[in-house]
Amino acid sequence: MRRLAALLLLLALTATAAQGQSRLTYKMAQADMSRMEQAVQDYAKGRYRPSTEALRTLSKRYPDNPDIYFYLGLNAVKRNFNVAGIRRYFPQVLKLNPSYPDAVAHYYMGLIHYTDEQYDLAEADFNRYFELANSAGTPESDAIYMEASNYLYWTSFLAEAYRNLAPFDPHVVTGLSSAEDETMPFITCDGRHCYLLRATSTASRTSFYTRELEQKPLRLYVCDRTDSLFGPARMLKAPFNQGDPEGGVSLTANNAELYYSVIRRFRGYNNSDIYFTRLDSNGWQPIANAGDNVNGADSWESQPSVTPDGQWLYFASNRKGGLGGTDIWRCHRKADGSWGKPVNLGSSVNTEGNERCPFIHADGHTLYFSSNGWQGFGGYDMYFIDLDRTEQSKPINMGLPLNTEEDDIAFGITPDGTHAYYAGRTPGPDRMGGQDILMFDLYPAARPEGMVLLRGQVLTADGQPAAATLTVSHGTSTPALYHTDRQGHYSIMLSTSRANSIRVEAPGHRPHTATPATGTNPSAVLPAVLRLQRP
Repeated sequence: MRRLAALLLLLALTATAAQGQSRLTYKMAQADMSRMEQAVQDYAKGRYRPSTEALRTLSKRYPDNPDIYFYLGLNAVKRNFNVAGIRRYFPQVLKLNPSYPDAVAHYYMGLIHYTDEQYDLAEADFNRYFELANSAGTPESDAIYMEASNYLYWTSFLAEAYRNLAPFDPHVVTGLSSAEDETMPFITCDGRHCYLLRATSTASRTSFYTRELEQKPLRLYVCDRTDSLFGPARMLKAPFNQGDPEGGVSLTANNAELYYSVIRRFRGYNNSDIYFTRLDSNGWQPIANAGDNVNGADSWESQPSVTPDGQWLYFASNRKGGLGGTDIWRCHRKADGSWGKPVNLGSSVNTEGNERCPFIHADGHTLYFSSNGWQGFGGYDMYFIDLDRTEQSKPINMGLPLNTEEDDIAFGITPDGTHAYYAGRTPGPDRMGGQDILMFDLYPAARPEGMVLLRGQVLTADGQPAAATLTVSHGTSTPALYHTDRQGHYSIMLSTSRANSIRVEAPGHRPHTATPATGTNPSAVLPAVLRLQRP
């Protein structure tokens, strides 16, 4: 049914089919040739019924004549988009003569193969159409030329996607998943915690009916990992889960600064803004608005993603000055700790459609996001782009079967770049119920730069803790800038594939630089304790 509807839609959008003079290529007896020419004239004048009747009579006498079936097919197009006739006659034309010289026959055959999801065959048919149309230049071919161009564009995209199916075998992450719906997971850079939203009952009494009918709000949870297992999940206490709808979170590498969106009543309507909180010895501090540069007075900001060093904040916003509906923007942290003015990521990321759910990887330059504005497979698809590759003018679709005809949004990638995770449904035997947290091996072409977390402490030459700044470079356009806490503790991300340079600076001391060897695990060769040198 879906394919039939698709073919009807394609035909309805098609420009006027061949109308003009006869283009007969096969001989008949003189009397039958006159009947054939009259049938063609009847077709051209819109008399489709007598044209079809005459052609059917001739087809019994000349069952091997593709011209007859070609015009029977055109009549089927004109007679209320007779799908059965279209599927019957145009294949017969090309069965009798695969090189039939009329471009329109190959065009309609391409439509048939397109709706049957035989994209390789459709691509060949549309290419043959253009070979003939470009050489003939007839008005009949010109009338559907633009439609054929559009179909070839999509056919080639789909054919290429099916020829290059990416490995995709998601499994439910036990401990993160339950019988309720989970969504918007975020695994911290150390892999020890996963924050997520879970549908949670607020009813004081539970019965079959309340369980089935209750609209369960989403609440923020966190799961801790022991060895390789997560769980059990625990609901976050204040300042979280205070009644206002909250979104997914993003944390810095030290797990001490958290960003997320909160929907609150503002000027008479619900508005989403981005908030943050910091962790200290007393727990999470009261949440604070991320500031006027991040949050517009009359715009919707959500789905924040902060870089591990806390220097860049990516988010989705429908504020003025964008390219379309919802765009992806970013702010850079100023020296005083506040966020600078937002910058739109431009046409290499944003479109006239909507871009959502940015996820900046721990490498600081590989961005994953969802969009319904780029060429895709239906609804929202997932894309990625290396922001350091200035020559990359558009993102890469993550392909089939990862992307589907449904909305595919909100993927996270582990720091080492080998695994991706998201919220979705799977018919597999490990399903927990509702929407679960799933994980899969990310295929190599979509992997970011591999990163690893190193935690340590900066000490003075005589062994005292020192607050310091660590500038980490590994060949990217912008070095990462980390700050220790007051006790000199740091959490930094290092590349596992390129040389790292770590410059440590503190007031009253000479700068110290450490450079692990390329191609090794830097956390294995870099001492966790970095000592400053006397001035």
